[in-house]
Amino acid sequence: MIYEIAGLKVEMNPKFDRLKRQSEAYKSLGEPVIRINPDFDGGLYALPDNCTAEDREYIYSSAAFCREIIPYGKFFLHASAVVLDGEAYLFSAPSGMGKSTHTALWLRQFKGSYILNDDKPVIFPENEGVTVWGTPFAGKTDLQVNLGVPLRAVCFLKQGNENSITRIDSERAIALTLNNTYRPKNSEEMNLLLDMIEKVVERADIFEMSCRNESAAAEMSYNAMKGNGF
Repeated sequence: MIYEIAGLKVEMNPKFDRLKRQSEAYKSLGEPVIRINPDFDGGLYALPDNCTAEDREYIYSSAAFCREIIPYGKFFLHASAVVLDGEAYLFSAPSGMGKSTHTALWLRQFKGSYILNDDKPVIFPENEGVTVWGTPFAGKTDLQVNLGVPLRAVCFLKQGNENSITRIDSERAIALTLNNTYRPKNSEEMNLLLDMIEKVVERADIFEMSCRNESAAAEMSYNAMKGNGF
């Protein structure tokens, strides 16, 4: 089966319902440039004993896709991407740090907002800007849309009990991005990834934030990332 994900033709042949369901909107035709083997992860993941065959297919396929897109000038960020007024705002953090909780605040607070991808959006630095793509690899929530949207800003979440947000310098932005994406072992691909990240940092504002689960936090992050002052 051929799918078009983040502008790339991908061959996958899912056996189980989860990957079939989440990939349905991406069905396409044409010659694939990426072929995914869902039975092999290259030793990247140590899965729990209770992991089902369906879960394993989904995780391995996601990992393979994230590895294979780098030579095509694209990379994924472990983030929840929310769209408002035609622009994408990315909230990135390790699992359990509250990125989906925060974007859920945006959905309640801002009319017309929606989740582009809730776990693995793809970032594509282009000549004139940066595009964020939804993918079928959306984590447990299955919140994702098959669209490419211009990137407005990226925000990395950190632990804290107060609402605070700060624009960060390029060195820290690059380090945080690397910590929340796949880092290839191949030096050529690693250099390509670093070049892509540098382009994103040059073209978008990058922030670091701690916040509480309240509407004021969503207002704060929106105003900062939109450039309305904070």
